[in-house]
Amino acid sequence: MSFEEAFFGPGNRLRWEAIRTGAISADVKSRLGPFLDDLARAPDLIVLPRVREDDGRVQWYVLCASQRAARVARDELRAFLGPSYSDFEGRPTTFDASDPVEAAVLARCGSGSSAFRLEVPRDLLNAARERLLMLIRLRDDRPIRSAHHPRAVGRVLRDFEYGLIAGDGEAAAGCIRELRTAGQLGATNLLFLEVRRLAALGQWNAILALPELAGLLAMPRPRRVTEALIRAVYAVQLREFEDGERASEALARFRTEVFVQYRELFRSYAGLSGYEVDASFLLVSAASEPPRQELAQAILRRYPDGTAGRSYLAALAALPSGPAPHAIPSRNPLSEAQEAFALADVDRAYDIVSSLPPSFETCALLLRCAREMGTLTAAQVALASVDRLPDRQRRQVAEHAMLGRFLETLQALVVPPPTPAPAAPPPAEIPSSWAAWLQRLGGNEPWRSAVTVAEAAAREWNLDALASDGEAITKTAELILSDRPPWGQAALRDALPHLVEFFLSKGADARLKPIFENLFLSIAVDDQVSLPQVATLLRVAEARLQLGVSGTEYSEIVHQLICTLEAAESPAVADVALDAMDVLASEVCPQTREREDFVARVAAIFHRWYRRIDTSQWALLRRLADELHVPDAVGKQLGGEAAAGTVSIWSTLERKRVALYSLREPALRRVHSTLLELCPNIHVEAFSDRVGGSPALRAASATADIFVLATAAAKHAATLYIEANRPKSHVTLYARGQGSASLLDAIREFLVRTMSGRGVG
Repeated sequence: MSFEEAFFGPGNRLRWEAIRTGAISADVKSRLGPFLDDLARAPDLIVLPRVREDDGRVQWYVLCASQRAARVARDELRAFLGPSYSDFEGRPTTFDASDPVEAAVLARCGSGSSAFRLEVPRDLLNAARERLLMLIRLRDDRPIRSAHHPRAVGRVLRDFEYGLIAGDGEAAAGCIRELRTAGQLGATNLLFLEVRRLAALGQWNAILALPELAGLLAMPRPRRVTEALIRAVYAVQLREFEDGERASEALARFRTEVFVQYRELFRSYAGLSGYEVDASFLLVSAASEPPRQELAQAILRRYPDGTAGRSYLAALAALPSGPAPHAIPSRNPLSEAQEAFALADVDRAYDIVSSLPPSFETCALLLRCAREMGTLTAAQVALASVDRLPDRQRRQVAEHAMLGRFLETLQALVVPPPTPAPAAPPPAEIPSSWAAWLQRLGGNEPWRSAVTVAEAAAREWNLDALASDGEAITKTAELILSDRPPWGQAALRDALPHLVEFFLSKGADARLKPIFENLFLSIAVDDQVSLPQVATLLRVAEARLQLGVSGTEYSEIVHQLICTLEAAESPAVADVALDAMDVLASEVCPQTREREDFVARVAAIFHRWYRRIDTSQWALLRRLADELHVPDAVGKQLGGEAAAGTVSIWSTLERKRVALYSLREPALRRVHSTLLELCPNIHVEAFSDRVGGSPALRAASATADIFVLATAAAKHAATLYIEANRPKSHVTLYARGQGSASLLDAIREFLVRTMSGRGVG
């Protein structure tokens, strides 16, 4: 007898389909009682009735999907019915294999360990029914428990780096929250990430207002965090002196205030970069005793004549450095290096001690310098010095409490020897090129510091040297797509943001075209898509398009972009999609049909998320579609109520003066027209000054109610000129990207924050 026949045959006249749908016939209800009106039909639990024909007793059989579900059901039924309303005490049920119904239960549930039977006395049927109904209602109302599996730390940090590259502060903040919630990073490392996030957004005052600032200055820091702190100090306390090139006043404040409070930030210049850092260390050179003239000249050589900001940097380098130091008799070089280190001149100490023969004292100082400088070069020099020590002194260094920790940190950067290890261990070696780094990812032995080395390499290695070596370019490009073990592929994915940062640091260089092609593919094939990652993919795609592509390559780029946009599965992808259309509208198109299909699929994304798409995004989409000669691809704008709700936000710009600055003139024209469409009674001015200083730009900087700068597509001199002439009471916004969508998004976010602050829905 089958299971269905046993329970729902002639005896009960109840079909299996009826139980599943709850459609129970009237005659069955009259025979089995009102407690059959509601049967538990959860996926993991089925309660089935049986009326025994011999004596009319009512028994309930509880069938569970698994032994785990049976354990839960036993506890629940014992709590709600138990021995008070039934004969059930939670013990396993012994089923009678000769009974057709119980034989069917055994056949369905195996040994019977995931099923049990209970019986309710007739005088307690109604009360038991109410208790069972209560259980059913509570099971229905119980929230579904969804197991949350924290993402790997490397995956979250990769998205954090992509967020910084894309200027997406919200995405970066989300990564920090995710790491904090999962408890995957300590408070110190989370603080480092927050400093870098604020620096990427240019929130310098917020960095200096951190309650942990004093601790940050006292503790060892990653070089990127030190760089961010220096830039914050310069922006808040020293940038004002650029106006009029008041170098002497800048030095006076630096000596009396900045150097006194932030001296720990200026111990070493190695591994740091940026205009603010260079200007700060020129002031360090002038304020030091003795002055660091070699440092000043090295910094100034990085800015050829005509470079933005060079005039002010030259004025800083020419500052009088005080009275000439007294002649110092020749001393032991090691003592001189130790004294320089004690005076926080780590670079000078390193220069001296790195040329001395190895000894315990020189290695100890080199390890300290390498820790302070945080560069791969200093780490390699320190490790090589330790390797040249006699065995006894090498053990002495390793067993030293502090030096041993420094040594272990540096040794983690070294490429592990192959497995099995050779009889004579090779000397400690840190990769010095991307080809060597990529080759190491193909080894069987995992290299835990691979991403750490890539991050440092992106800041230290010379891009011009690589770009001038055709063989190195070809080898690096091939290695990016070469086969490697799973750990190596994961390390490459986590390090991709650093590779993108390095290879695009000087724009689209035609010599690096093969590398751009393979970087694009490496990012595109990642099955874990995030919005910052899509924005980075677009950035690499734009570099490829600027260098020129064939029709086939163009089709592949466009197809991969739209597939990645669709895979994002979020309405937040709308701005990135508009930026992508911006790029396609600006670059040469060898395949018109592919571009038209791209626009149509972007429009489909907008229609899918129409309730979450802002009026400005719809307006810009229509404008871009018109430019690309496919206006019909957009179709009718959906979500009239949602769109109408956002009109009030844009209407707050009425009679306001809005100024825009970007070197991308087509993007400025689109934003200009879109703003006038959203709010006709608005005054909009757009600027693309490449030098800065025009009377019109000065007037707009001083008078515009809102000034939006696309810093990713801006000249440094013009940006500084605008900021210098902006009243502090006026609003200055910074677009995270270069496209028209980024400019509009900066304004939209500001208006939303303003309306929310006023309590306007």
